[in-house]
Amino acid sequence: MEYHKPVLLKETIENLKVEQGNKYIDATLGDAGHTLEILKKGGEVLGIEIDENALKRAEERIEKEGLSKGFKGFLGNFKNIEKIAEENGFKKVNGINFDLGYSSYQLEEGGLGLSFQLDEPLDMRLDKSLGVTAGDLVNSLNEKDIANLIFNYSDERLARKIAKAIVKARDLKKIQTTGDLVEIINSVSSPGYERGRINPATRTFQALRIIVNDEIENLKKSLPQAARLLLPGSVIALITFHSLEDKVAKEFGHRARPSVEEVYKKPIVPSEEEVQHNPRSRSAKLRIFEKR
Repeated sequence: MEYHKPVLLKETIENLKVEQGNKYIDATLGDAGHTLEILKKGGEVLGIEIDENALKRAEERIEKEGLSKGFKGFLGNFKNIEKIAEENGFKKVNGINFDLGYSSYQLEEGGLGLSFQLDEPLDMRLDKSLGVTAGDLVNSLNEKDIANLIFNYSDERLARKIAKAIVKARDLKKIQTTGDLVEIINSVSSPGYERGRINPATRTFQALRIIVNDEIENLKKSLPQAARLLLPGSVIALITFHSLEDKVAKEFGHRARPSVEEVYKKPIVPSEEEVQHNPRSRSAKLRIFEKR
């Protein structure tokens, strides 16, 4: 079985300063790439994951590695990190990791409708208890609201054209799958879109994933809670993948002073070698916040 390759792994673990017997929270467990390294160094980890299938997959991987003793998995949303931590004996911890990217499994095999590379129901909910799907949004919002959603959450310069094409297409047939949406986006994208660096559907899918899963608001709620859980001298390691997430991170760093302070003036980014081996890491930024 192939597992997602975590980005900035070495840099994250070094900054968490993992020590045997200390407690850590992985707020975005995914395929447990970061968690495994913490466990191997003797740390205890509470892994939080919103996707039930991803949690089971991570637990199986950790068990195969013989590292289950120091691990506790929890199905939940990191917006409730303080409550989850206290209920699981992690009231004060030595470090917290957030990796805000989606795992390769979720994008390619998860059946969640997250990827523009597969033809699946247009859902995008990581938590099935959430009420609104991506399909609900593109089939019900008016043209202006769709355009604003796409632009505000992805900076897609073709947002108005895409919104207009969506409304025109849904008048003929309900947009039901990711394939339907990709076809609509491609119909208004030029062959030289972004000089071939990214798929024309990338930004629209990003915007829909953010809205459906309320990602930005959840992060805003979670970071102050995470800071309260840290012991003095401990850090939050936060990996973001787009400008909206990074903006929240920077604002948190300014707002949380003096109790929490950003360690480095600029975010840590992947090396050229890492980007070559893992192209998905190219937009990643790691910020480190230390509890004073």
